[in-house]
Amino acid sequence: MGDRRRGVQDADIRLGAAIRSRRKELGRTLVQVAADTGLSHPFLSQVERGRARPSMRSLFLIAESLRTTQQALLAEAAPSAGGVRLERGAGQVVDSVRLLDHFEQGADVTEMVVSTEEFEEYFSHARREFVYVVSGSLEVELLEEPEKPTLHALGPRDSIAYPGHTGHRHRRTGPEPALVLIVHSGPA
Repeated sequence: MGDRRRGVQDADIRLGAAIRSRRKELGRTLVQVAADTGLSHPFLSQVERGRARPSMRSLFLIAESLRTTQQALLAEAAPSAGGVRLERGAGQVVDSVRLLDHFEQGADVTEMVVSTEEFEEYFSHARREFVYVVSGSLEVELLEEPEKPTLHALGPRDSIAYPGHTGHRHRRTGPEPALVLIVHSGPA
């Protein structure tokens, strides 16, 4: 087995352990988390054992059920270097997403490769969100008023920021995947 593959499997095991630890800390069962998220009990069991990798949407639902954030779970799963965080290009990736930095009650910086051409469901959360397009092109749809979404087209070096409680989703609009940096700030 190659070092990269072993590293991905180790990362999946650490993420599963972080999810299991948080669930047990809250005194919740897999059945309760499955009911909250709409994800199957067997799938959640596989995730906790590091045998399945959740998509970012699934990780978002799991984090909400466990009253935390995706970034906090990813940070819990990341090896620590005593306050200094050096992230190489081959760090832990979940669904084309890589947590670059996590600062409890501060900000999280995430790198994401957006390859989907279709919108998924809206996300909403407590933290402010800042999106910076490194390369490619992206469309961000914000649901500031019910039934009245607004579209924002972004290209390289463009950015947008909005309150996290605003329904939001994104998709790539160009021929190539978009590379974006996302910063979530403020308390969870």
